[in-house]
Amino acid sequence: MFGKIDSVMAEQLNINLLIAGRPYKLKVSTDEEGYVRQAAKDINDKIAEYQKSLLTRDRQDFLSMIALQSTAEVLQNKNKATNANIDAKLDELEALLDKELGITFF
Repeated sequence: MFGKIDSVMAEQLNINLLIAGRPYKLKVSTDEEGYVRQAAKDINDKIAEYQKSLLTRDRQDFLSMIALQSTAEVLQNKNKATNANIDAKLDELEALLDKELGITFF
């Protein structure tokens, strides 16, 4: 992400984002642009939510909470994907064993 080299060079765009009141200039591929802009919007939306609910006004606290929440969600989704992959592999192995052993279930 953010300008990584692919086997096929995608067109690179220079974009400007405002995150937590600070401007950022980034170079992203055309494929990444929508995701990066949505991520910036989501961060700014979460900051607005935290400003309403937390006693602090420190942006660093907001950004830390957003990083923590986002990372926890990524790890949870990664765990779910891994479990789904394991379940699929176990189903394949079970079917293969059933076939080889001649077991059929009604």
